[in-house]
Amino acid sequence: MAITYTWSFPQFNVAKAEDGLTDVVKTIHWRYDATDGDHSAGVYGSAGLGAPNPQDFIPFADLTEAWAVAAVSASVDVPAMDASLAAQIETAKNPPIVPMAAPFAKAP
Repeated sequence: MAITYTWSFPQFNVAKAEDGLTDVVKTIHWRYDATDGDHSAGVYGSAGLGAPNPQDFIPFADLTEAWAVAAVSASVDVPAMDASLAAQIETAKNPPIVPMAAPFAKAP
């Protein structure tokens, strides 16, 4: 199976007013999850945004998931996260260390 990567954005910290603009996103709290069948791994964090640019400001009500992905992706290394999550899933699927009973133990 192929790994599916999914973003989610549980919270935005917003300044009610800044530089003549309203509801300015200051911090985006995010999750990035990877799923491969029954196996999954995830990472979470927050991304602080700089001062708003009035020329390309998007009102809060008009923000899209694509905008949030782009804003967070500008501050994190997405390919490195993909590789790390894929490695975690591979380890879960094929653990390098497994518990085993002693070969001389008698079954109950």
